Amino acid sequence: MKRREFLRLSGCFFAAAKLSTLPACGGDDDEPTGVYEFPQGVASGDPRATSVIIWTRVQATAGGDEAIAVTAQVSEDEGFGTIVVEQDLEITSASDHTLRLLVTDLSPGTIYYYRFVAGGDTIVGRTITAPSNENTEPVHLAWVSCQDYEAGTYGAYRQMINDDVAASVDEQIQLVVHLGDFIYETTGGQFQVPLDADNRPIAMTNADGTPRKIDAFPSGGGSGEDENEKYAETLDDYRHLYKQFLRDPHLRAARARWPFIQTWDDHEFSDDCWQSQANYDSTGTVDEGSQQRKVSANQAWFEFIPANLSDAEGVPGVDNEASDFSATEVSNAPFDEVDADNFADEANNIAAIASLTIYRSIRYGKNVDFVVTDLRSYRSDHTIPEDQTYDSAAFFHPRTALPDEMIRIMDQGNTANGGNPPDDVDGLPNTRKERPPGTMLGAAQKAWWKSTMQNSDATWKIWCNEMPLMRFGVKVGPASILLFDRVAFCDAWDDKPTERAELMTFLKDQSIDNVVVLTGDIHAHFAGTLMDDYDAETQTPVATEFITAGISSNSLFSFFERAVRGQPPGLRDLVTFDATEFGGERIVENNLNVMLRYGTGAAQVGAETGDPAQILAAADPNANAHLKFADCNAQGYGLMTITPAGVEATLVTINRPIVDLGDAGQGIAGTASFTVDAGDAASLSEPAFTGTKPFPL
Repeated sequence: MKRREFLRLSGCFFAAAKLSTLPACGGDDDEPTGVYEFPQGVASGDPRATSVIIWTRVQATAGGDEAIAVTAQVSEDEGFGTIVVEQDLEITSASDHTLRLLVTDLSPGTIYYYRFVAGGDTIVGRTITAPSNENTEPVHLAWVSCQDYEAGTYGAYRQMINDDVAASVDEQIQLVVHLGDFIYETTGGQFQVPLDADNRPIAMTNADGTPRKIDAFPSGGGSGEDENEKYAETLDDYRHLYKQFLRDPHLRAARARWPFIQTWDDHEFSDDCWQSQANYDSTGTVDEGSQQRKVSANQAWFEFIPANLSDAEGVPGVDNEASDFSATEVSNAPFDEVDADNFADEANNIAAIASLTIYRSIRYGKNVDFVVTDLRSYRSDHTIPEDQTYDSAAFFHPRTALPDEMIRIMDQGNTANGGNPPDDVDGLPNTRKERPPGTMLGAAQKAWWKSTMQNSDATWKIWCNEMPLMRFGVKVGPASILLFDRVAFCDAWDDKPTERAELMTFLKDQSIDNVVVLTGDIHAHFAGTLMDDYDAETQTPVATEFITAGISSNSLFSFFERAVRGQPPGLRDLVTFDATEFGGERIVENNLNVMLRYGTGAAQVGAETGDPAQILAAADPNANAHLKFADCNAQGYGLMTITPAGVEATLVTINRPIVDLGDAGQGIAGTASFTVDAGDAASLSEPAFTGTKPFPL
């Protein structure tokens, strides 16, 4: 079935509506009837110089599955005095009454207002097209990630809106980059509860007093890793999650104000997923594929996220490989064998992944090409298998704090040791010895990424990258309880160091400069310099990475703090200590910042003294020397201004989002700002602060 045939039959419209000039009509004089409603608001996405996608979902107030006639209109004035686009559509339940419209022939760098009219009922949004390809004016953007509905409120969005309204017009945000975890596929999980400043569970309500909980899945859901956790299994379950998350008025307001550029991470499908493989069932493991869930997740994302895929235009000379969702029948089937590109070549896995392709590039003025990747659909399995039985003295979690050497050797697969890989690594069977090196992008996407980076003539290449790219090493320090060096996060690029070095070396060898990587996923703020090869004796800076904390999801520190409860003091000390012993206010202090930024020895000093001065004096200059800033206990977002001369980035930490403050916004606890000069990947500045600095600063 061809793409447009599916879209026509499903009612999920993706027609190209061209610019025209019409007098105002439809909705101006009609009184709202209340017959129809738009409960998930409006949105726009993938702004280009002459086009943008607009989106909504409409339903009959009384319910029912009947088709609904909707008129979409676009105007340059908020009062819709002149309509420049008008399109009549019929929306059906086949797309859950969602619709998307690609509007073309627009003017560059222009604010447009759009509305959807059903009967006498109307909803209005605002969007902004990209500047022309010759425009060198500054580009202002925000980037966000990780918005667990049950763990916190979305007051960060309201703070962004309030500050943007108060800013001068030439400094206002033009677009928002969302790096994934727009929804969370589970509800009721042990890590999804809201936490106070000392990581103690609390109850949380919305501004109207209702409990902030996800309603039960239509299917009942699958059983997760603990007795209270349920996960989405069906298309209706995934649709249910998008509708539930979009109940939040702050999220709806942000989508109505700015166009979004979006990719996904794992929770749009399944935590820590790879290809069509989930990583849990009722026993916490997986012994069969999840192809049907993957297709359902893909369809729901396509229905609720406005992204220009099949009709996208890429960098000149590079073919567009993105494609809209296509209906696909698959069965769940186990898969283990991989091809020469480390892709599982089981037929149902291939079909499930092919049902939607979202990696793409978006030109934004002369300054910027956004390079949007998908780090889940084509990646190989985690380097150390999840089902391996681990020695508790060596492993704490199958994807956290794993041995550095083991990761490096096993990730090299059949190329390790000059093509003669060892049978085991430190006593663990080398299950990767006959496989190709690990991959995050997959062969086709990697070739596209290289071509896009090489052919882009934009001043800056902004890589919209879901998971941390820079090295987060944990080195053995003096008198440390650790027996060997580790990497802190292994559901990240640290799990694929071979391919990371290949990509970063490619940037160096091809003299591709001015690459800035925007990242989310990890629920923490970081800023650092990317090196060509973190394992080389001599390392060359090639790019800069800024990582933003989540909008609402529980912080990285909270996960680590709970993980080391009951562990030996020497281990727990590397993550946290009781600050009240040293006159502080908190029971748990964020020593994880210290370990990652200054090393295990400094972290031990922190646990023994609680004194920032002594911590900094004990800092190891070789501990993640590329890392300029760490705040592992934060929620917030990133702001960036891009000019031909350089980039200014600000990591914003909001007040803890456990109380919905309504239209007042969440309030800002502190910011850390950085600059990067064009042509100099080593020029990342030290942070400039406002408000509260993270411990131990």
